[in-house]
Amino acid sequence: MKKLISILLAVVIAVISAPLCFAAVYENFEFEINSDNTVTITGYNNLHLNSVTIPETIDGKTVTRIGDNVFKGKSSLKTVKIPNSVTSIGNYAFYSCKNLKTVTLGNGVKALGANCFSLCESLESIHLNNIETIGELAFFGCEKLTTLNCGNSLKEIPERAFSDCELLSSITFPKLSLASIGDYAFSNCISITSLSFPNSVKSIGLSAFSNNAALESVTFPRGALTIGRYAFENCPLLLNVTIPENTVSVGRYAFALRDLKTFSHAPGFTFSCYSNCSSAVVYASEAGVDPYLIDLKKTVKFGDVNDDDKVTTEDARIVLRAHAKLGELDETRAFYIDVNLDGICDSNDARIILRKAIMQETPQAEA
Repeated sequence: MKKLISILLAVVIAVISAPLCFAAVYENFEFEINSDNTVTITGYNNLHLNSVTIPETIDGKTVTRIGDNVFKGKSSLKTVKIPNSVTSIGNYAFYSCKNLKTVTLGNGVKALGANCFSLCESLESIHLNNIETIGELAFFGCEKLTTLNCGNSLKEIPERAFSDCELLSSITFPKLSLASIGDYAFSNCISITSLSFPNSVKSIGLSAFSNNAALESVTFPRGALTIGRYAFENCPLLLNVTIPENTVSVGRYAFALRDLKTFSHAPGFTFSCYSNCSSAVVYASEAGVDPYLIDLKKTVKFGDVNDDDKVTTEDARIVLRAHAKLGELDETRAFYIDVNLDGICDSNDARIILRKAIMQETPQAEA
């Protein structure tokens, strides 16, 4: 008898300790009451209504969450209004709502789940208000999305979040909170013409802006920035790139064009970087691109070995002779010879100087 009572007590305690969660229906909404006495919308039963307003309360309890898959594939849905009481929207919540055109997010929404609005082909604009996190592929394939305002609180744009948004042309990034842009985040966004990153951004991921055919200009943040491999690959109109002086690394083929077999840079591509930004110079050297080195004092012309205010094949010859110990270099000028900033003056520097000289001399020779 005592053993039976003990078992019954254990069951009662387990039931009392478990989170309370009650399922019910309110109008067209299926919902659950959470353990904190708030409400999660878990389903929606009307297949034909084209406008939905999420209630702030149900049975006197605050609606705080829209669960996973709630409106997934609801093709009739055209407008959605989400109240300030909602703090999060689950994975695939509005996935493939192909006619959804207008979404109003309340100021209380802090998180959007993975694939939350992906393949919403009619969605034209979104203001993320106070949202702090969004999931991977959150707006993937929103073909008609033209305007994106990231609000003031977003910390990261994750992998493929806005990939394949073909009409996206206007992006407003948060000024202070945004730290990273993930892999393929804006790949295949073929209507973006210019980008200006806030100084809070520390990393731009793998292929983050690849295949952006209309992209012409980029203003990078001034902080310790990492630019990932292929970050701006296949952006044929991005011809003038200036890398900030504090850049940590520039990934392989970050600004290259690719065909089926090779990587190259567009004709007329120019790559400018500060004279102390070794990572940018290394990228240029590996990519076979002549870096235009900007001296912090605005007085030094790197590669001008003989101090005649121009870079010519004679400068490269002087470096090669010194490297072969057939000539000597003035210590002051030696500093300006180290164009790849590896701490030594050798044939690699001569090669970069020669390439720059040829690029400058060829038009004169043809004339």
